[in-house]
Amino acid sequence: MVNIIDGRKEKKFDDSTKVLIDIFRATTTLPLMLYRGAEFIIPVRTVTETRRMKAKNPEYLTSGERYGIRIPGFNYGNSPGVIINEDLSNKTLLFTSTNGIKVLFKIMEYPGTIYLSSFINFTATYDAIKDSDRVSIIVSNRPDGVSDEDYIYANMLKSKLEGKDVNVNDYCNQIRVSHGAKRLKIMGAGADIESSLKVDIYSNPVIYSNGKIMPLIKSL
Repeated sequence: MVNIIDGRKEKKFDDSTKVLIDIFRATTTLPLMLYRGAEFIIPVRTVTETRRMKAKNPEYLTSGERYGIRIPGFNYGNSPGVIINEDLSNKTLLFTSTNGIKVLFKIMEYPGTIYLSSFINFTATYDAIKDSDRVSIIVSNRPDGVSDEDYIYANMLKSKLEGKDVNVNDYCNQIRVSHGAKRLKIMGAGADIESSLKVDIYSNPVIYSNGKIMPLIKSL
């Protein structure tokens, strides 16, 4: 059974396999960081906590945004268009965001493996969860409303898991004309749209485990 759940509104979660979705942009940026060589990423609730952890670990890089805007003093914001060109080999990053990380901290309190997925690692995610009895696809949405791009991707993954034929290009085209894409353009982050649609450039599923976001292969 596959369910799509609003991660911001839902208050309780079960022990199903969980897939966190935040296409614009956290669950796109995070797999891209690993694709560009990061060892792992530590999700952090607040800006203050991130800065405190950075002070104790000067070698860590900081990345994050609030309401789409890069946090002052951080190494990076939450931009796939930037991260896709960075060399992050063997780096550890601290990451905080407005939506995706907020929902991650909600669901990590419940049993069940947590995957982070986007077009970047679509097939890898599918292969990892296709035999699960129950899957919850959890969309992050936004504080001010629904993220249609999250639901577009969630419906694509759900259809694939249910054995239906999926034309990924069709879903990418839906993303390009989504309200979320228009919003990114208004914010001046239009370059992030195409960087978020690099289908399957990362061949590993991405999970959250023991305080870290990392490729599944590193959790073995």
